Amino acid sequence: MDFSQFCAHLSHQPALLQKRVDACAGLGRSYEFSPCRMPPGCRPGQTGLGFWRDGTDYLLYFRPAVDYSGDDPRLRRFFSQGSLQRFPGFQPMADCLQALGSAAAMPPSFQTLNQYLQRRVLGQERAVMAAAFKLWAHACKREPLRPLSLILYGPTGVGKSELGKAIAPALNHCTEEGRYRLVWTELNTFTQAHSTYRLTGAPPGYVGYDDPPVLEAVRRCPHTVFMFDELDKAHPEVLKVFMSILDEGRCTARQEDSQGSRELDFRRCIFLFTTNTDLSGARRLGFAPAQPPPAGSGPAASLTGGPADLARQLFQSDETARQALARSGVLREITGRFSGLVGFQPLDEPARVAITAKQITALAREYGLNVVQTAPQLARALTPRQAVSPRSSVPMLEGVLSPVFLACPPSAREQALCLSGSVEHMYLAPVQT
Repeated sequence: MDFSQFCAHLSHQPALLQKRVDACAGLGRSYEFSPCRMPPGCRPGQTGLGFWRDGTDYLLYFRPAVDYSGDDPRLRRFFSQGSLQRFPGFQPMADCLQALGSAAAMPPSFQTLNQYLQRRVLGQERAVMAAAFKLWAHACKREPLRPLSLILYGPTGVGKSELGKAIAPALNHCTEEGRYRLVWTELNTFTQAHSTYRLTGAPPGYVGYDDPPVLEAVRRCPHTVFMFDELDKAHPEVLKVFMSILDEGRCTARQEDSQGSRELDFRRCIFLFTTNTDLSGARRLGFAPAQPPPAGSGPAASLTGGPADLARQLFQSDETARQALARSGVLREITGRFSGLVGFQPLDEPARVAITAKQITALAREYGLNVVQTAPQLARALTPRQAVSPRSSVPMLEGVLSPVFLACPPSAREQALCLSGSVEHMYLAPVQT
């Protein structure tokens, strides 16, 4: 039996598996599937998948043990915990297997895109997977009718802008042609109603008529990724500009192109909007009045299942966010035009430590050093316990690490290095191969 097929069967008939495991436990033996074909990246490719009940606990094991070398964070986290795992009841074990099954059941092209983005954006597994699923579905279309449009919402400094920067390179990496390019626009400068002309162009005779508008970038690249940062800072009229674009994939430019056409075609484009607004209603969007948060709102904690299950779960979370967006004062005819609303969560400690290690690598590169590793205990010690966002700790890292990087001898600058030691005594050493 294939592992993903087993997990899909489990999601529809969990009671049947529990009944069989309990029956075998009554006879003093385990319930095992052998051989079971494992997902790509697992060694060995086939193993025994077994279940055992110990009182109210349920045990899951692989015999022989499985080593996972792939990039999916859920599979990597699971198999790193060992070949025998204990769960406080059947349902937690079933939920775990269904989540693992979704990682194995998705198409390879989606898995490649998701894994690329997961490496770029740390600590936001659910948000990245949701965005990757919608990006994958749009990129696979041969004749799209409208562009993909996503609102990335959540607290500041949790990875929304980082995901936006990563999308064009990810699609170029995962598709046959490198055709996507990023156009970044800060909407905190669009606070007046007349500033909308900077998107489509000013009328003849007005100031700015000769300035190239933002949206005309699609004439140079039909596969443009438009990133509009800080949507909550923009004037409400800005959203109205996008109504026909997001619905029909077209709008009329103020000036003609070289062929005499004024039509801009956005059907193969991707529109990303970021906002720090809490779409549970705790904060307002733009100039709209604040509303009390509804009960039970907010993005789901995890995504499980195959493509059909994933699509249904994303629809439910999208609708929750759409309703919050409408309650904030945004017109319903606009909220319904977005392809999806992706929620980002506050970062936990392991994610913040991983981001610190990534920041150290980026900072070392500025000094001409190739620091590919940071000792885990040192990265943890250098991670502030309380910070507004991960980016706010960068000046502290620069002050602490600059003397260490400057002391590195020129002969070591071409080597792969590891930052080790303690906060009081840090040093760089070649990575042992």
